[in-house]
Parts: sequence; structure tokens; C-alpha cells
Amino acid sequence: MTPSGNTVATCLLLAGAAFGSTPGVSPVKVNEITLGSSGFVELRNTGSTEADVGGWSVQTCTGPTPRILATIPPNTVLPPGEYFVIVGSAFSGTVPNGLIVDTVDGSGVIARNRHGAHTDSVGLTSSSPCREAGPAIPCPNSGQGPSLGRDSASRDTDHNSTDFSCQIPSPGETNQ
Repeated sequence: MTPSGNTVATCLLLAGAAFGSTPGVSPVKVNEITLGSSGFVELRNTGSTEADVGGWSVQTCTGPTPRILATIPPNTVLPPGEYFVIVGSAFSGTVPNGLIVDTVDGSGVIARNRHGAHTDSVGLTSSSPCREAGPAIPCPNSGQGPSLGRDSASRDTDHNSTDFSCQIPSPGETNQ
């Protein structure tokens, strides 16, 4: 620690960035989600440069404490505008860049970078630890019908009820 206390301030800043519930600044967004064993979580690089998402985790909120749904393999790089999709075991379709899990369950998901910092999330209930401000409004028949997705530009206001709407599922493609 320096006489002015810079080490302590730096440690507090890093702890808040890694473990706080407020999303950090990242061009990689949770772009679309559908729950269930045929569901999926889609991440999108909205930036203008490559994003290294290797070692990132996507956590599901199945209670008061999120748990890891999937960890993205090391050296996974998303070019600008590209997607990484995590699909449930009963998903039918082709997803070239992604992972398979048993099911996408819970009341939302959180994307965390390799350092554990919360980069983006979507929650479906007011009690979900995944939500940003107001929760997104769930779609009817989630898992079998519409998905919750951002607009075609993947805009993010950090308010789930504004950012997400029901739409035709489009994993790995631009939302409609």
C-alpha cells in the first residue's frame, strides 16, 4: 500500500468489477434466449474488433445464487457481429459455433468474463439475480415458441424489459 492508499483503492475497484451485480462494459451481449432442453443462449459481439471469450462462463439463475451453465473453451474468438450459442440437448438445428448442455433452465442467465466480471445478463422475474433493472417479459410457451431477443442492432440499455422482446428464434443469426 502506498502512503495515499492506492493499493487498497485498486483492490476494491477490482473486487467490485469482478463480483458486483452491475454489468461491466463489454461489446459481448446476451443477445437471445429460450428456456428448456431445446432452448439456447446466444452471445453476440456487438463491437468493431474481435472479442476473446475463451474462459468466459454463462451462468443460469435457478435460485438466489447463479450456477455455471457452460464455460467457453480457451482461445474462442468472436469476430465483430458474430455469435456464440449454447444449446440444450434437445435443440434441433445447426449451430456452427457453440456448446451443448442438458438444458437452459432458470429465471435468466449472466455472462461473466474470464476474470468473473459480470458483463451482461437477462432475468425473467423481478427476483432473478440475473435481471438488469426491470426483468424481461417472458414469452408464452418459452422453449417451444418465441425467444426473447434484443433488436437487430443488439442495443443494450441495461434494462431487460426495454431491451428484450418476443421474436422468432434465430440462434446464430441477426434477430428480426
